[in-house]
Amino acid sequence: MAKVITKTCDNCSKHDDGCCKTCIDTHKDNIFAQLTMEEIEFLVDEKKQIHYNVGETIVKQNTSSTTVICIRKGLAKLYVESNNGKNVIVRIGKNGDFITGGGLFNGSVQHFSIAALTDVECCMIDSSKLTKLFEQNSDFAVRLLRNHTKQNNYLLKKLVDHTQKYMPGRVADTLLYLKKEIFNASSFEVPLTRQELAEMSNMTKESFVRILHQFKESKAIDVEGNTINILDESSLISISKNG
Repeated sequence: MAKVITKTCDNCSKHDDGCCKTCIDTHKDNIFAQLTMEEIEFLVDEKKQIHYNVGETIVKQNTSSTTVICIRKGLAKLYVESNNGKNVIVRIGKNGDFITGGGLFNGSVQHFSIAALTDVECCMIDSSKLTKLFEQNSDFAVRLLRNHTKQNNYLLKKLVDHTQKYMPGRVADTLLYLKKEIFNASSFEVPLTRQELAEMSNMTKESFVRILHQFKESKAIDVEGNTINILDESSLISISKNG
């Protein structure tokens, strides 16, 4: 069950790497960099820091969106649920990620679900405060819009890649994404099932496992349980480019 850890900025700051520092202060490329201390205090006043266990739902698709989320610790999957029961994982949220749920500028409705892949600690910030700062601080508004546009461009590229690339190219994309964007390492242990990895690649689990085995046989990767080791990144890049 999700557990509320702290409610106010003062309580949060008692932690060495408390939520406010993680979400507001310390991350590079942070959209909050343009805010004054007074604006930051306004933004995080009465926010909640919540702990989610593995598998728990953080946000449910098509529900009302009243908060924005900053992940303090852990990994979460952002995925679209379809009527036929098939999910598509659009990306992985990690430490320091700022997630609006897709509804900040569009009807205040969550356009995808979010679930914890590991234990997750995140800050829930009132979205109405964010929109108020958007109206008051033009530099912050520009940065927030750039962040929003970047996310939309990523989703558009992913849609095009899933439409135009063959399955080996999509699997290569998933492996390269995990290496470069999530773990920043050639060897990593993924907290995703084979089904979830298939959902990241927009294919069936059977097809994903078959292609993963082909990559292993060609010495592009090594797989042992949930640990994946990228042995030949250039080969994966070539497969990705050629689709």
